[in-house]
Amino acid sequence: MIRQFRDIAVAFSLMPFWTKKKLGFGPMLIITGVILSLLAGVTPMTMVNNFISVFTTPSTLKTIIIVVIVGMLGALMKHYGILDKIVDSLKELISSQKAIITVLPAVIGLLSVPGGASLSIPFVDKIGEDMGMTGEIRSVINLSFRHIAMFLLPTSTSIIMVTTVLPDVNLYGLIAMNLGFVILMQLTSYLLYIRKYPDVRSDKTSANKLASFKNLLVYLSPIYMVVVFNGVFGIEMYISAILSLVIILILWGLRDVKDYAVTAYKGISTSTFTMLVGVYFVQNTIKSLDQVMDGFVTLFNNASGFSVLLVIAFAAVLFGLTTGLSMVPLGIILPLVNNLPLTANVKLIYCFFIYIWSFLGYFFSPLHMCQLLTVKHVGCGNGPVYREYSKLIPCLAVYSFVLFYLYMFIFA
Repeated sequence: MIRQFRDIAVAFSLMPFWTKKKLGFGPMLIITGVILSLLAGVTPMTMVNNFISVFTTPSTLKTIIIVVIVGMLGALMKHYGILDKIVDSLKELISSQKAIITVLPAVIGLLSVPGGASLSIPFVDKIGEDMGMTGEIRSVINLSFRHIAMFLLPTSTSIIMVTTVLPDVNLYGLIAMNLGFVILMQLTSYLLYIRKYPDVRSDKTSANKLASFKNLLVYLSPIYMVVVFNGVFGIEMYISAILSLVIILILWGLRDVKDYAVTAYKGISTSTFTMLVGVYFVQNTIKSLDQVMDGFVTLFNNASGFSVLLVIAFAAVLFGLTTGLSMVPLGIILPLVNNLPLTANVKLIYCFFIYIWSFLGYFFSPLHMCQLLTVKHVGCGNGPVYREYSKLIPCLAVYSFVLFYLYMFIFA
């Protein structure tokens, strides 16, 4: 068990070295997966299967297709000036750029599309640059404010995961507890990263708010219609994203279909595709390390009191950091809590704590897809972003424990 934990640490500690070689995220992640497989004694056949399953798992393939389409959407929206028009419409409705830069990522974050950060970062990048923010600050703002929906929407994938594993947990009780954490996280993010910058007031505020709002709805339609197609009509997400490409074609591309096709094609990023392959290869490798999984179960069963919280935090961070997914720690830890003799309220509070730490492990992971796409767009590198994170991480960790004991005091 200890060996495989060590192997994970060694493989990931080499990532900065590969970054200096300017290999790109995709090749770097694939190399990390190969090194981890060799160190952990994964058989050659298992390693090959872990790689092949990236292309044979339907859910993985659909995610890759969605991210590729999102890249095409972004390229088309930039080409036709839609992104600038959205920002201009927001400026006509809201004069404060500080308000826009916090609200916009959260609004676009309602679109539960893998890699959706690539849709919000162009706006945050443009507005943040106007406010004099550095690239790493713009990246952290985009990431901090776009994940609100993950905590509060019943349709969030992670929330659905919780209700699937623990069907007797009060869904809206969990959302209410999550709200306390979200408020603290967003307030802290604002104080750390936005408050110190002077607010740039827009001089484009329109007297005709209704007209501006209608324009905003038109320009945002390629984004929110994905939600409508998927959530209202039940159309699969990747097909819904394709339909948004059709919307852009109808509204802006029919004047020159060839130009539209060329722009969409240029929006397909081979580096993004390679990066996704690397992410899923590493995830599959981690999941195949049985000693790591068994070791955590042993630690959990032998812990009690405050040490249980430490084991949960450690395991959630380990599985979240090494997979770039919140689903993995949730899927591993929640079933263990479900077997404990706890009252409904206490189980709900433990569920909240697991949810928060699963998010933290995923959020700060170098494999976190939103971060990879955000940093790639801004071009600031992971190092500066993590230096900014070092201000936020301790605060969020403290909030999780404070809220856990507060909820225990009130509801247990």
